[in-house]
Amino acid sequence: MIRDTFLYSIYRSLGLLISLGLGLAFVSFLLLTNLIHVKRYGAPVCVHTRKIRLGIPYDKAFDICVEAVKSLNCKVKEENRCVGKIVGIKPTKVPLDWLFNQDLITIKLRKVGETTEVDVTSQLYPYTPIKYYVDYGSDFENVEKILKFIKNKIKC
Repeated sequence: MIRDTFLYSIYRSLGLLISLGLGLAFVSFLLLTNLIHVKRYGAPVCVHTRKIRLGIPYDKAFDICVEAVKSLNCKVKEENRCVGKIVGIKPTKVPLDWLFNQDLITIKLRKVGETTEVDVTSQLYPYTPIKYYVDYGSDFENVEKILKFIKNKIKC
């Protein structure tokens, strides 16, 4: 009876050790493949950027872009007409609220003759030293909504 109990405990401990070893081997394999991928292709970052050229004067384009940022219920962090930069911060729909709880929307304007070139960028904020993979379409959605607002405002 004692031998059975002793052998059973060894058998049970051996099963636990084998399970832990296999789990550690699997996690090591995943980390190694990820490191190889990052080394070969670079680390992905969730940033969405689009450029558009507007056939309107710079000052009018700047005012429309400020309205577009405010239409997304963003807090305007920076608004500099001379430099041509608008920065807004918006709560994100990414479920990782403990890590990334905002989207940083940046609009840069450049005067090109009688037209204005606009760069719209959205990314998760705050910046971190680690790279992140998924934003659940939040950045794409922000940029597309801003561009749609601008195009609709120009048609009016």
